[in-house]
Amino acid sequence: MENKQPVLELEIYLIRHAQSNGNAGIKIHEVPTIQDMADPLLTQLGISQAKALGDCLSDIDFDYVYSSALMRAERTATEVINKQKNRQKLRILPFLTENGMGEDYTGATWEELHEINPDASLAPDLPEDTTILCYSDKDDDKALFERAKSTIDYLRSHHADGEKLCVVSHAAFITHIIFYLMGLKEIPVFDINFSNTGITRILFYEPGTNQYGDIIFDYINSTSHLPKDMNSK
Repeated sequence: MENKQPVLELEIYLIRHAQSNGNAGIKIHEVPTIQDMADPLLTQLGISQAKALGDCLSDIDFDYVYSSALMRAERTATEVINKQKNRQKLRILPFLTENGMGEDYTGATWEELHEINPDASLAPDLPEDTTILCYSDKDDDKALFERAKSTIDYLRSHHADGEKLCVVSHAAFITHIIFYLMGLKEIPVFDINFSNTGITRILFYEPGTNQYGDIIFDYINSTSHLPKDMNSK
């Protein structure tokens, strides 16, 4: 029987945002506000990391760029967009929100998001009543795995012609995406420590066409684009 040639349907660069004030333990206000805790901005180091990420990915012609609506993710994605030869609009995908987001934080306004990227808009084909964030402060692993599934289902249903996507999210939720793609239904005893701007490249093939599997992790949490003095957790 003749072997099929591998048919690449989708290529995702799944990226954790750059260092935020929350990651660095930087206290903006004596009594932290909800935004300080839920939606911290990037540090100066984080901005440098995001720019280095953009430089690293500048030769990759992304078809689309997605991020969560949390400002640290949007700023990181925008630095990637700024270095693209063909500038893409930023698509905000609520599924990509970090775990543990409480409904007491309503999120940045579109006006605030547009101060970072005037072209940011809600990802297409979502229901009209879609909120800009996914709230999960009381969700268990089962619910978070369901959201990971929804994320992948959305991206694969919209992109199956070999497109390249840049997808910027958050460490804890990226963990659920990775373990979901590995076929797990709960977080195992081991974990993956995703670094700021760590890149995970995932290849999705037409089922049965690639002898090594339909979903391939080319690499996980690569930070080779960062100089040693820019690495952070």
